[in-house]
Amino acid sequence: MGIYYTKLAMLSLWKTRYMSLLAIIIIAVGIAATMTTYTINYMMTKDPIPSKSDSLFLVRINNWSPDVIYGNEDEEHAPIYMAVQDAVNLIRHEKAQAQIPIAGFKDMLKLPTQDAVDAKMTFVRSSTRDFFSSFDVPFLYGSPWPQGSDKSGEQVAVISKKLNDQLFAGKNSVGQVVELGGHQLTVVGVLDDWSILPRFYGESTRAFKGPRDVFVPFQTQLNLELWSPNVQAFECWKEADNASVEAFWASECIWVYFWVELHNELEKDAYMDFLESYVEQQKALGRFQRPMLNELQSPAEYLKEREAYSSDSEIAVWLAICFFALCLLNAMSIIMTKFQSKAGEVALRRAVGASSVDLIQQYMIETGIIGLFGGLFGLLLSQVCLMLSSQLYTHLSKDIMAMSAQLMVVTVLLSIVSSLIFGLFPIVKAIRVQPATQLKSL
Repeated sequence: MGIYYTKLAMLSLWKTRYMSLLAIIIIAVGIAATMTTYTINYMMTKDPIPSKSDSLFLVRINNWSPDVIYGNEDEEHAPIYMAVQDAVNLIRHEKAQAQIPIAGFKDMLKLPTQDAVDAKMTFVRSSTRDFFSSFDVPFLYGSPWPQGSDKSGEQVAVISKKLNDQLFAGKNSVGQVVELGGHQLTVVGVLDDWSILPRFYGESTRAFKGPRDVFVPFQTQLNLELWSPNVQAFECWKEADNASVEAFWASECIWVYFWVELHNELEKDAYMDFLESYVEQQKALGRFQRPMLNELQSPAEYLKEREAYSSDSEIAVWLAICFFALCLLNAMSIIMTKFQSKAGEVALRRAVGASSVDLIQQYMIETGIIGLFGGLFGLLLSQVCLMLSSQLYTHLSKDIMAMSAQLMVVTVLLSIVSSLIFGLFPIVKAIRVQPATQLKSL
C-alpha cells in the first residue's frame, strides 16, 4: 500500500505542481536560514576537543603585584598566563603527562634562495612537541620535532599545509630549510588540515581563526630572543631591569599560556600539590606575594570566562527558528488550499470504501514528499549561504562555515518532520468532508 500511496502522492504533486513547488520553496528558504545560522553557532560553541576536554587544563598561578588585584576586579583570580621563568621551571620539573607552553611572535619568512623583497610577514606559534599530540594535530608529512629540541632550542620548524603549498608547491618539504628573521630553520613536519574549533589554547581573540603557519620550539624562541610585543599580549606589574629581550624574559611580565594534560583525578591532585609546593618555594624567594590561587582550568571554562562566545549568535538562531515557523505556516496555508481543491476526490474515495486512515496515510506521504524536497533544496541553499558567509567573513576560519554530514541529515529530517506536523491540520480538515454533499456537486 505504501508504494500505491506514493504513486498517488506523486500524481497529486504533479497535478498541483505550482502550489507544491511554492510550498517546497517556502520550506527550503526557512530551513536554509535556520540551519545556516545554527551551523555557524554550533561550530563556534561546540566542544573543541571532546576526546580530551576533561584532561587538558590551563595552569593559572597568582604571580601579580602585591599591591593590586589582577585585573582590578571585585573577586580575585589568577592571571591566565605566566612569566617565562615560571613556564621554564614547570617544564623542567616534568610533573604532567604533557606540558604545553603557548607563545608567539611574527617575523619575515622566505626561502634561503629568495631575495629579501620576497619575504613575507608570518605569524609563528612557539610551544613544545607535546602541543601536537595533546591537541590531536594531524601531519601530512614528517612529525613533531624530537624531544631534545625542546631542551636545546634547536632551530627546527613545523609548517602549515597552506605555507607548504606556497613555498614548496605542496611537495614533501621535510628536510628543507626556511629563513625566519635571518635564522635558518629546518622543516621537520608539515601539518594536514586541522579543524579544531574554537582554538582554545591561546588568545581568545583568535579562537575562530586559522592556525599559525609556523611552529617552533618554545626554547628556540627564547634562545633567539624572538619577540613581537604588538602580536603577543603581555602584562607587567613590574618593569624589566632594562629594555633588552633577555631582561624581559627574566622579568615578572606575564604572557605565556601554559597547558598540561592530566588523565585522572589522582594526576590532577598530584599536580595541584606540586603547584602549591612550587608557589611556596617562589614565595620564599620573594615572589608570588599575593594569596595562592592555583587553578587548573578546562578549555570550556577558559572560553566561557574570556567570553569567546557571543550571545548574538544564539539570538540569531532563535530569530531564524521564528522565521522558519513563519515559513511553515505559509506552507501549511498552501497545503490546505491544495487539499481543499481535492474535496470531490476525497468524497469519491470515501464513497467507494476508503477509510480516514487510508486518506491520512496518502496525504501524509504527499506532505512528507514536499518536506523531503524542501529539505534537499534547503540543504543546497544552506551550502550556498555558508559559502557566501566564508567569503564575507574572511577573518574567521572557513571550518566554521562547514556543515557536517550529521547536520546535513538533521536538515533534511527537520524539514520532513516539520512539514508533517504543520501539514497535519490541513490533512485532518480535508478528510472531514461530507461525501454526500460533495458527490451531489460532481
